[in-house]
Amino acid sequence: MTNFGSIEENKAIIQNLYAFFKSGEGAKIAAIFHPKIEWKQMEGFPNGGTYIGTKEVFKNVFSQFANQWSGWGAVAEEFIPAGKRVFVLGYYKGKSIEAGKYMEAPLVHIYTLENGLITHFRQYTDTHVVQNALKK
Repeated sequence: MTNFGSIEENKAIIQNLYAFFKSGEGAKIAAIFHPKIEWKQMEGFPNGGTYIGTKEVFKNVFSQFANQWSGWGAVAEEFIPAGKRVFVLGYYKGKSIEAGKYMEAPLVHIYTLENGLITHFRQYTDTHVVQNALKK
């Protein structure tokens, strides 16, 4: 027996994750995170860095977007399952609260799953576009 679900199960978990992001269902997000999830955001992205554990991710990543952005969102356009990984293609969108600039930046998210839980996240995006929106 493998330590990860089927390709379609993994894809469905990640699709649900984006639905939970959109509806703000933090408890449902936490329920599909491994307690020691490793969350890596690109340097140059707001709050970029590596965070370990669900509490760190919620505190240092998710709770920070509302402080900097109006209408922030990660819009998933395509889900590509590959074994225990799921690749997501899409874009970030939002309006900088301080600078008043709207932006859209392409994204690639890579999730690794084991036993129905997300164990790793890796982010790739155009941090230059994001940073420019934050500047007055």
